[in-house]
Amino acid sequence: MDTNQIKAEFDQADQHLAAAKSELNRPAEDVVPFMVCRSTRYSISHYLQGFLLKHGIEPEEEVSVEVLLEKCRALDAAFDSFDLSAITFSKDHEYSALFNEMQNCIDLAEYAKQLVGK
Repeated sequence: MDTNQIKAEFDQADQHLAAAKSELNRPAEDVVPFMVCRSTRYSISHYLQGFLLKHGIEPEEEVSVEVLLEKCRALDAAFDSFDLSAITFSKDHEYSALFNEMQNCIDLAEYAKQLVGK
């Protein structure tokens, strides 16, 4: 287990989460919903990758967050309650501009951080 690689994944996750929070804290008319939702999706992906690395599993390149979640669920049943619907959009224009839905994306990333023990 490469602790530097694990730390790098968690650091990237933290950075993406901070970027999402920063974007959401801008004046309402300046917030770019796509940036909030995309940043939280990247954050969750990096948290899950870090969790897998901590457990000796090297995730494949360019694997989806859904696949990462399934691998985490196989290791820890705590991930069974993790619901990606807040960040699941099939097209960029579907990202929500509603504050509470963007906040739900951030809350989900915070929950991922808790689950991975970061």
